[in-house]
Amino acid sequence: MAEDKTWQKNAGSQIVLDSIFAALAAVWVTFAIQDGLHTRLKFVEVVCSLLSFFFFAISAEGTTTAYDERDVLKFVYYLFWYNIGVVLIGGAIGALIFAHFEPHVLKYRAWVATYMSSTTFIRSIRVAYFGCFLILLWRWIHDGCWLLFKNQEAFCDYLRELNDEQKPEPHHHLVMRVIFWRRGA
Repeated sequence: MAEDKTWQKNAGSQIVLDSIFAALAAVWVTFAIQDGLHTRLKFVEVVCSLLSFFFFAISAEGTTTAYDERDVLKFVYYLFWYNIGVVLIGGAIGALIFAHFEPHVLKYRAWVATYMSSTTFIRSIRVAYFGCFLILLWRWIHDGCWLLFKNQEAFCDYLRELNDEQKPEPHHHLVMRVIFWRRGA
């Protein structure tokens, strides 16, 4: 039997990762429902948790099918649902944190009122929090968008890399370049 390709070697790990995240999402659903806060964010949190659970389950099942059928395109298709699931569970966790965090920050409105209006302060806090949320989840947002919108040539190159038909080109992200810039690496 032929040696497994790179994507086939990674499929088992992807299935485990999907399963762990699905378990986290299921626990988060129960946690979200039992949380004492009753806000609009609770609805967002529960819906994001439920959807992420289903996307992780779909991804795990689909990855298993892709491995059995030796279909790299199907494997990549289910990576997309994994990325969406991560963004959604991140959104659920972020919604819970924000629902608990915002009232505490708003206690400082009077102190900040000398510098900006209360409305501006509240909007600034929300924009800053949403910006942090995007930064923390950027890798998964980027990967999902890449799978959807990258041109056909780059996508086919990626499939060839996963099938060991083409040597992968290293992609060093900004943070990695900054961290190792000093070392000259």
